[in-house]
Amino acid sequence: MPADKPCIAITGATGYLGSRLCHHFKENNACVFQLTSSSQRADASLPVARFSFVEGVDKGFFAVNQIRVLIHAAYDFRPRSRKEIWDTNVKGSIALFKQARAEGAKRIIFISTMSAYQGCRSLYGQAKLEIESALRDLGSGLSLRPGLIYSTPLEQSGGMVGSICKQVKRGGILPLIGGGNQTLFLTHENDLARFIDMLISQVDQDWHKLQLEKDYITTANPQAYTLRRIVEVIAAAQGQKRVRFVSIPWRPVWLALKSLERLGINANFRSDSVLSLAFQQKQLDPSSFPRDFSFRDFREALGV
Repeated sequence: MPADKPCIAITGATGYLGSRLCHHFKENNACVFQLTSSSQRADASLPVARFSFVEGVDKGFFAVNQIRVLIHAAYDFRPRSRKEIWDTNVKGSIALFKQARAEGAKRIIFISTMSAYQGCRSLYGQAKLEIESALRDLGSGLSLRPGLIYSTPLEQSGGMVGSICKQVKRGGILPLIGGGNQTLFLTHENDLARFIDMLISQVDQDWHKLQLEKDYITTANPQAYTLRRIVEVIAAAQGQKRVRFVSIPWRPVWLALKSLERLGINANFRSDSVLSLAFQQKQLDPSSFPRDFSFRDFREALGV
C-alpha cells in the first residue's frame, strides 16, 4: 500500500453502496477492510471483519489494523419501531464512532441521507439526524447527505433507482404516490466515491476547517427531478418508449403498509419510506452543496 494512503474500514461493505465504495478504493490501491455481518457475500480479495449494530466490531480492531478512516455506510432496515431503530442503528453507530476515535481513527465519514432534516417525519430521517448530531459532538467526523444513488450501467443500480429499473422492465402500469410530484436529487455512485476520496486526501488543516464550517454536506447534483421524471428518464434509457402511470394518494398506502408491519408482515416497501416521500424538506441550504466538486447530472449521465 502506498505510504500516503491510509487504511480504510467501510461498514455495510456487502450492501449496494458499501460494496461500490469498497470497489472504488480497491481499484485505487488503498488498504480496505470490509465491515459486515454477511461475510459470505464479501469480496474475497479484501480483508473482512464482522460488524453488527448490536455487537459492534471486535475491541482493538481499529488500533490493531491501523485503521485511520472509517466510512459508515451501514443501516439496518429490519427494525420498524422507533425504539428498535434507536437501539440498533443510533446507539450502534454512536458506539462505533466512539470506538473508532478511541482506537486511533482520524477521520470518520458518515453516509447520511437527504431525508434527514429538522422536522422530518420519517423515523429513517430522524435516526440519521440523531447520528449526525452525535458525530458532530464527537468532533471527529463529517456527515454526507447523498441523493438517490445510481450506477451506470443503470442495471447495476440498487436502492430506489434499482427498484424503479425493475418495475419499468416489467412494464404495465406504474403506481406513483402523489402522482410522482416529489422533488428528488440524485448522486452517481462514482461521484460520491471520488468525493469521499478527496475528503480523505485533504490535509488536516483543511479537514478541520471543513468540520467547523459544515454540519453536513449535500453530496448530490443540484438539479432537482420529480419522481415521475426520474421514472421517465429511466424508461427512456431502457428503451421503453411509453410508461403508463397511475397516481395513488400516500395516506392509504401508508396505512396499508403500517397495518401489515403491525401484523409482522414486511413488504418490499416500508411505511416509513412513504413518509419520506410524502413529507420532504421544502428548502435546501445552497451552501451545503460542495463548491469545488461537480456531481454529474442524472439525464446526461444516462445519455438521454
